[in-house]
Amino acid sequence: MTTAERGRLRVGLLLAGIVLLAFQLRSPLVALAPVAAEAQRGWAITPAAFGLLTTVPLLCFGLATPLAPWLARRIGLEGAIEVCIGGIVVATVLRSIDGFGVAIAAVVLLGLAITIGNVLVPAVIRRDVPPRGRAAATSVYSVAINVGTVITSVVTVPLAALLGWRAAVAAWSVAGVIAAAVWLVQLRLARSDARLAPPLAPAERMPFRPDLLAVVIAVTFTAQSVSYYGVTTWLPTLLADERGYSPAVAGSASAVFQLGGIAGAIVVPLLRLRFRPRTVIALIGVLWVSLPVVLLVAPEHFVLGSITGGIAQGGGFTAVFTIIAEVGGDARRTTALSAFVQTCSYLVAAAAPPVVGALHQLAGNWTAPMLLILGSTLVFLVGGVLAATFAARRT
Repeated sequence: MTTAERGRLRVGLLLAGIVLLAFQLRSPLVALAPVAAEAQRGWAITPAAFGLLTTVPLLCFGLATPLAPWLARRIGLEGAIEVCIGGIVVATVLRSIDGFGVAIAAVVLLGLAITIGNVLVPAVIRRDVPPRGRAAATSVYSVAINVGTVITSVVTVPLAALLGWRAAVAAWSVAGVIAAAVWLVQLRLARSDARLAPPLAPAERMPFRPDLLAVVIAVTFTAQSVSYYGVTTWLPTLLADERGYSPAVAGSASAVFQLGGIAGAIVVPLLRLRFRPRTVIALIGVLWVSLPVVLLVAPEHFVLGSITGGIAQGGGFTAVFTIIAEVGGDARRTTALSAFVQTCSYLVAAAAPPVVGALHQLAGNWTAPMLLILGSTLVFLVGGVLAATFAARRT
């Protein structure tokens, strides 16, 4: 195999691996939602107990991020990603076994495994993708996450009607087996390359210490995550309460919000070809702010707000992770930066849904919760512009 052929193979495998991994990083989390009623009856649990199956993985995203750099240092990025995929496959199957206790244990494993993938993808992009292609690669990753979420939400219900809800939820582990096969080839190629790699430079061995840029990125992604999980959890309920919409109509706003994320992830690398990164992230921030403003001032235009907010949530995720991939330095420091940012953001974001719900209960309306979301989107706007400005000076 010539060097050019080997390079093309690596690029193709990398993109395929990123797409398949991204699909696994969110689909198992949303697979239960379409069959929530059947699952609650099957486990004989309350809605509050069922909510733990989502909350526990989100907490793992924040608490377990140091696991990813530690694992990558010992077995390499590709080896750690294989552990990630293997954990997701096992957890997805175990979660469908009879017994709520087993399901809780399974989602802990699921959260730990997904955390590893969340942290390591920016490091892989930093190491293997040329600078001009990092925004596009991050876009592919973000699009795959959103497409996987939509496909899982749509397909799980007919699968459950055909196979039963347990088999339908477990069936998504098949995609993990395919992803594991692709990353196994990547692992073998990486081990071959490692034999030719030079030893680490002293700077690459230095421990990671968060600087001002890292803190600003963490604040920005925290605001992104708080906004996303707050809106995703409560948007249908808000529309049903404030406008009297049926569950079907209110739920359509959530679908539009999620689908908008696909457009946002695609648009960001295209805009970066023509505009400065801070201009792009400022535009994303304005779109984010428009959603709570619409819901506060003109909730009858919720479709427009869901579209602009959806574009912002997909674009914001892509923009932040592109900055991480660009400024991280080597793969090890990118992994550490990614872990630091996600630890901060997901720990705070885990509290967003219950805090929004508590504000609604205390105030008796949705004004106070939407003011909280408005505040978080404004923090994203300001923090994103600062992060892009500081990153431009470094790169």
